[in-house]
Amino acid sequence: MKSRLAPPPHPRLARLVLLYTRDEDFKTVVRQALWDTGTVLLIAQTAEEALQIVCRRKRELDVAIMAFNEDCRGITLLGAIHGCCKQLPTVVVVDKDSEQARALAYANGARFCLSKPVSPVQLANAIADLELAAPQLAVA
Repeated sequence: MKSRLAPPPHPRLARLVLLYTRDEDFKTVVRQALWDTGTVLLIAQTAEEALQIVCRRKRELDVAIMAFNEDCRGITLLGAIHGCCKQLPTVVVVDKDSEQARALAYANGARFCLSKPVSPVQLANAIADLELAAPQLAVA
């Protein structure tokens, strides 16, 4: 399967993406998905870091990617981000077969919810689909 995610149409524009995860393997998947697409990746390993990024850059962010399990920290963070930045398209990646986490993610503002393991192409295509639904590019 081939990725549909393309670089932004104008060379001075960059896609700005927030990534919230502590999973090093998932960080690698995200980097592979976004490789050579004109994307600036802002990585937060804690909920506090993620909220700081959102508060400082919310109008500039194009997409948020979050990987979490059924703990309330990730769900609470997603709800907080959605509460202050409703227009921010968010992709959530949850543990395999975690229907409860998937339902909570959608209830708290996720636009897409994928189950681990996720491939770089699957993730890139989810981001491309988000951009088709609401094209926004940030000035770099």
